[in-house]
Amino acid sequence: MTEPLPSEPLKDFLNTIRAGEVRTGRVISIEDREVLVELDGFSGAKKAVGRIPLGDLTRKAIGHPSEAVSMGQQLTFEVIAVDWQQERVWASASACEDPALRAFLLGLRRGATHQGQVQSVHNFGVFVNLDGEPVDQCTGFIRVPELSWRWINHPADAVTAGQRVVGEIIDVDTRRGQVQLSLKALQEDPLVPFADQAGSVTTGQVTKLIPFGAFVRIADGVEGLVHNTEFRDEPVEHPGQVVNEGEEITVRIVEVDLVRRRLALSTRNLPQNGKRST
Repeated sequence: MTEPLPSEPLKDFLNTIRAGEVRTGRVISIEDREVLVELDGFSGAKKAVGRIPLGDLTRKAIGHPSEAVSMGQQLTFEVIAVDWQQERVWASASACEDPALRAFLLGLRRGATHQGQVQSVHNFGVFVNLDGEPVDQCTGFIRVPELSWRWINHPADAVTAGQRVVGEIIDVDTRRGQVQLSLKALQEDPLVPFADQAGSVTTGQVTKLIPFGAFVRIADGVEGLVHNTEFRDEPVEHPGQVVNEGEEITVRIVEVDLVRRRLALSTRNLPQNGKRST
């Protein structure tokens, strides 16, 4: 009988490991940007090794892994992925750093709604203290595009610090200790009422000029594109030849694509438009 290759038992062991589960292991190497751990539960000729990148060691600000761990230290970590080519496991110790926080996060599910209070508002997004989260934590975050269907200059146009909000959970990240919410998901899509309006004529404000056309807002949260070929019968090399940003113009709705959320508009054959000289 052929003797099994040294790596076969290790492969069998790795085959029992699933992303998201919690494992333990001993620190066997501290590198500049990562820590290697020997996984518990395997006693083959080769070591079952886990790799924990610097950013997954702790949520605390550190410059080197040695500031967070020491050789021989026993760690608890979440499996992120199994690297079959290198026969190693990618892991995150930060995901298991705070048991109370981890329990809270694992109790949430994508698609569910959750309430909270806005802690702070920034130009890149909004932090929210979620109901039920551990004391001294702030796990909720709302990216700017998830605040509203309507166009806003700054997140402060949509929410204010101290405000109570209800959002849909779109992601739960145990590694960062963060829950991404969407307020927009619980609001009616303003494009839906226009789904059967192809061919109708309306007015809107030019919001932005780009080399191949102009974006026009025809309702709060609804913007469409007038391509250069849709301004008039004569060629238009740049939309600035025909319209200005901030100008009110009349447009015809050409196509409404709810799946890609695209609205095609035209000003062709509308006499009140295209009066400017080139």
